Amino acid sequence: MAKDAIAHDQAVDGNKVRMTFRVILGRQEAEALAARAIREEKNISALGSTFDYVLATLVPSRLKPLVGALVRRLRADERANGDRGWTYNLAIFRIVFLGFVAFPGARGMVLWTHYGMPLLPQNVWDPISFYRYLPLAIVTNATLAHSLAVANAVLIGMALVGLCTRWTLSLATVLSLYVFGLIENQGKIDHFHHVLWIMALLAVGPSGRFLSVDSIWLAIRHADTGRVEPPIPEKAALLTLRSCWVLIGLVYLFPGLAKLHSAMTQGWASPDNLRALLWHKWFELHLYHAGFVLPPRVDELPSAMLTIAGTTTILFEVGFVVLVLFRGVRPLLVLAGLAFHIGNAYFMSIPFTHLLQAYPCLIDWTGLGRRLWHLGGREPLIVLYDGGCRLCRRTVALLRSFDLLDDLAPVDGLSGDPRRQQFPNLTDAMLTHDLYAADGRRVAGGYDAYKRIAARLPILCWAGPLMRWGPVSKVGNRIYRRIADSRTCAIADRQATHPLGTPAGTRLIFLVAAVLIVSEVGISSLEVGYDVAQYHFGERHPIPHLLAKASWRFTSWPFDVYPTFSRPSASQVEIWEARAVLSTGREIAIAPSAYEAVFGHSAKSWVAVQTTLAEHNPERQRARSLDVIRSVWPFEPAEVRETAVAVNVYTSKYTTRPPGKVIEEKLIETFPVEVVVAGEPK
Repeated sequence: MAKDAIAHDQAVDGNKVRMTFRVILGRQEAEALAARAIREEKNISALGSTFDYVLATLVPSRLKPLVGALVRRLRADERANGDRGWTYNLAIFRIVFLGFVAFPGARGMVLWTHYGMPLLPQNVWDPISFYRYLPLAIVTNATLAHSLAVANAVLIGMALVGLCTRWTLSLATVLSLYVFGLIENQGKIDHFHHVLWIMALLAVGPSGRFLSVDSIWLAIRHADTGRVEPPIPEKAALLTLRSCWVLIGLVYLFPGLAKLHSAMTQGWASPDNLRALLWHKWFELHLYHAGFVLPPRVDELPSAMLTIAGTTTILFEVGFVVLVLFRGVRPLLVLAGLAFHIGNAYFMSIPFTHLLQAYPCLIDWTGLGRRLWHLGGREPLIVLYDGGCRLCRRTVALLRSFDLLDDLAPVDGLSGDPRRQQFPNLTDAMLTHDLYAADGRRVAGGYDAYKRIAARLPILCWAGPLMRWGPVSKVGNRIYRRIADSRTCAIADRQATHPLGTPAGTRLIFLVAAVLIVSEVGISSLEVGYDVAQYHFGERHPIPHLLAKASWRFTSWPFDVYPTFSRPSASQVEIWEARAVLSTGREIAIAPSAYEAVFGHSAKSWVAVQTTLAEHNPERQRARSLDVIRSVWPFEPAEVRETAVAVNVYTSKYTTRPPGKVIEEKLIETFPVEVVVAGEPK
């Protein structure tokens, strides 16, 4: 960009230097840069004056120091890391989240639409959200769903490697809205809505700026204009990550508020209720989860410990959304969240793995990496290159795009950069012949410079020892020498050939984040508000009726309150139960593995059978019972299917406390095995 530059440095307090640059620019670039500087100054001034006004007029004098300290702590992330670091953090999160959450989910939908969806009986489908307005024949069309699922998996895979990241991820988000939501239409909502929200934010944020195919292409393009530093969008990556933090906080907030209300009105945090909640979940797993083994009996812990656990859960869920914005508290939240989810997974088989896999966005990877990588005060490696050589610029630009921890300091050896003067033994002729890497007084050139560069880059540090190995080093030197000696450079090539580019701003990120946050807050408020209003006013009151009507129209997908587990649990439960009748007259309950094969996890199986129990019309209940039995029958063990003569259906009342005992049962239907097999799905 600059045709000439003069730098002046002046020592200031501490180990700091004030540097002033005078540069000569083309008129067009200078006017654009000046206009941008004025615009940014106005934005900063407006922000500062607004904050000063609020602080001066709305905050009492005695609270101003506290509020000022609070704001400084909220801005700690900006001080601790720059735009480049946060953009790299976002790229790392893109790879982790798409690689371990979105792509496996898309692959799972490919398999489910091919093998599982065709087996579902028609009356199991209960369309929600926008699916209600589509013809049921389209929603249940497994061939269409499978085609869309395959396309979705391909798009997410392209976004994972960073190929046309914004476009592929945007299209994948739209497709996922339909494909991922299909599995929600069988009466039980699986709460992984945040996957879609985060995909949308990654699509509009600069998640493909690093660690992507796009970043390689972008580095080459900018190198051809004379710039080896990749363009970094200002504040865009941090805004994207903060939006993810807030949305994760909302996942916890409304269940926490529901538990808080239930604790104050119905004793949710009481030891008796927590024990009943554990027993109910264990009973469900015993019926519908293959291979379930009762975990350690935490229900037998002292009552005080259970109360502390319940209270801590409420505090964690309610406080997360605010505390996550404070840099100093965030690591503690990560540890608390890990303990919370691992405990739920171990004791209740509720892992919420896909939410736990979003936690990498809470960690400042580059900030942490720099502190660990630069232990001992190691200075960045100065890379001296020929700025008049297009190949050299492209090489340095590519290396810089992979410089995760800012460990390289590129210097145009033929410019007036003051750092160039530290190495008087390197002549301009030498720099036009080879690339050099300097670490203090140690200077390496040519292939040896690349070995030193590889050792400094975490992504390439594995290649350093390989490059030093005899045979590889010998071949590498020959290849480098041939390329270096054959390159051609022109003086005119030193000038920028394209106008100065401006990275995308934050307006679109802010808009998408605002829509996601407002939608989730609004819909979760409706659902939690319904439960609160129903408790205080009764189900017949117009307020809960109005809230229920509104929530029916707008909730479930892609926005919904996450499971609250806030309703008090009973120690007894009535269930719908199917048992195979063998030729000997003995009855055997339908195997958990059969339910699991059709409905997935235990919670979906529970909803499917309890919906059948709740059907008051005898004919419809009979038809639904037969459909459920026909769906699971092919997955019953072969020895049961070969010796069974009928299937009995009961309504049974059990105690949920382990081991779970039958209190009473009533036979409501008997289906001969011939009737079951006659309608068995092919």
